[in-house]
Amino acid sequence: MISRAGPDGEYVDDTPVALYRDLSRSREYNGWLVLALDPWMVFRKHQDPEPARSFLDNENERGSILLAGSDQGAVQAWLCQLLQERPGVFIQGNELWQEKGFALVRDYPFQNGAFTYSWVQVWPLLFRNGISSVYAPLSQTRALPPYRAGLLDATRFPEPEDWNRYGLQADILWAKMYGEERRQKKLAATERWLKDPKVQTVIANTIEWIPAHPSGVPYNTVSWESQMAWLRSSFIWQGANNAQDL
Repeated sequence: MISRAGPDGEYVDDTPVALYRDLSRSREYNGWLVLALDPWMVFRKHQDPEPARSFLDNENERGSILLAGSDQGAVQAWLCQLLQERPGVFIQGNELWQEKGFALVRDYPFQNGAFTYSWVQVWPLLFRNGISSVYAPLSQTRALPPYRAGLLDATRFPEPEDWNRYGLQADILWAKMYGEERRQKKLAATERWLKDPKVQTVIANTIEWIPAHPSGVPYNTVSWESQMAWLRSSFIWQGANNAQDL
């Protein structure tokens, strides 16, 4: 079985977040294999400076951060970053999350009307504006024309300076072997095949994600930058309602 609706992660009480610790090292969780991922990264034009934590400061020029606010997943992704107190530790309380969500575009230098923007509308702003960045899933960049995608660099969401480890938000493609005992040899062979980096590269390129295996070949520069961030991460998190079957 191959699915985005894999195993339940480590749910944090009273938050919309599920954690998978040390996933980049094991690439397995409760008997499920990780085949490919769609990490969220901060994308910017390659001539622009890499954003520091100060990019959150509201005195920065409005529109220096771009938000596809009509996508609730994008809003939740931002809230997860802003309400992460320490690596893998998120502020609890649904009311606080809702309150922070309503105040998001007031408290940070997003573009005017950010809650009305779709992804299709955000990308032209990135290339037209001065220094700006957008926090987005890698797969969104694969919809861009190659001449646009080639102008991008990808970095992790900037953490506080005193953090010594980090996690990533990512959608995950999982696989799990099911079958009777008499079919174990075939299932074991299928599992070995799915763990092969070449196979994972083909799967990842088909769905425009990155391969989970460290020897998998990323599609382009921003895919490579995203893959390096995945391989060095201490944990992966997801919004509690983000997983679904393919």
